[in-house]
Amino acid sequence: MTGIGTAQDLDLWRGRRAARAGACVWLLPMGWPLWVFLSARPQPWAVVAVAAATAVFAASWLAIMWRMFSGHAMKPRPWALAGLVTSGPALMPVLGPPWVYLSFVFAVSAFGTALRGRAFAAACAATAALQVTVLLGQGEAAGQVWWVPIAVAAQAAAVDSLRRMGGLIARLDAARAEVGRLAVENERLRFARDLHDTLGHTLTSITIRSQLAARLAAADPGRAAQEMTEVERAARVALDEVRRAIAGYRAPSLSEELETATRNLGVAGIAVAVSPADGPVPAAAEALLAWAVREGATNVLRHSRARHCWIDLGVDATSATVEIRDDGRPAPDAANGGPAAAADRGGAGAGHGGSGLAGLAERVGGVGGRLEAGTPPGGGYRLHVRVPLGGGS
Repeated sequence: MTGIGTAQDLDLWRGRRAARAGACVWLLPMGWPLWVFLSARPQPWAVVAVAAATAVFAASWLAIMWRMFSGHAMKPRPWALAGLVTSGPALMPVLGPPWVYLSFVFAVSAFGTALRGRAFAAACAATAALQVTVLLGQGEAAGQVWWVPIAVAAQAAAVDSLRRMGGLIARLDAARAEVGRLAVENERLRFARDLHDTLGHTLTSITIRSQLAARLAAADPGRAAQEMTEVERAARVALDEVRRAIAGYRAPSLSEELETATRNLGVAGIAVAVSPADGPVPAAAEALLAWAVREGATNVLRHSRARHCWIDLGVDATSATVEIRDDGRPAPDAANGGPAAAADRGGAGAGHGGSGLAGLAERVGGVGGRLEAGTPPGGGYRLHVRVPLGGGS
């Protein structure tokens, strides 16, 4: 079974093998008209001619079925269809009514693989007319052949239904493959977003502490060494978080994120005031609020040039909320349209509206929550997240 790499491929291969075996079994009824023909002790030349025509008919039939139950287009090769429609009628005068009654099954099935719509209906009607004409010409009574057109129509309807079902199954299989591809792509995007959210805050903290240590290296070596110790600790935390993200997604703790945000903002010289919620935040919403605190604090560190930051938590009967505000000021080159101006406008990966907020918005929107971000009338920046108590997984 070389080349069969998945369970789906194996099932498909087995299905094709079973269908082709069934096509071979369908040839067994040909023994009936051949037995009747040989029982009449025909001339040797007639036996050779019938054997040759029967071989052409069987080979053409198998070629059509093999191609139909393969990965190629369902249309049969022209020589196979021509061999079938030529050898079939040629055998009718020799093999008599048994062959006439039997051959329409093969003919209609073969037409179903090559023709569509009116062409298929016309071919089936011609097959029924030819059968009735041959049977009447061979002495069959009209009362004995009236059912032949009905049988041909029933066979045609069955073939058309099977063909439509096959097309539907093929489309469903293609849709399933597309759904699988999109699921993998969405999982990749989600993992990338989670990795960004996980590392962005920690790496920002490392950058801030490294800059502070560099400034203190000459004036206060002891403090600089302490800050570098914190940098090492933060780097180890980042490594641990990456490992946890790879092993399985880690839901952040709201209390840990508040503590980390307060510590890191304090190192950067930003005073933090945290207003707790009036009651406990349900676990269903805690993870999303923790992500919001992490992203909001990261944005304050990176872009705000603020002196104060306020983190307000809230919870009521239907939702939990967090609001992060700062008194940030635009960078000196904002008026000239420089990078800071792009940041204030939400440039990708640069300002308050960067890719981190986009990922957070996806998380919040995914559970029916709401995210608001922008500059309030009094200046600074405001991030407000509301999460329904039924979400936040």
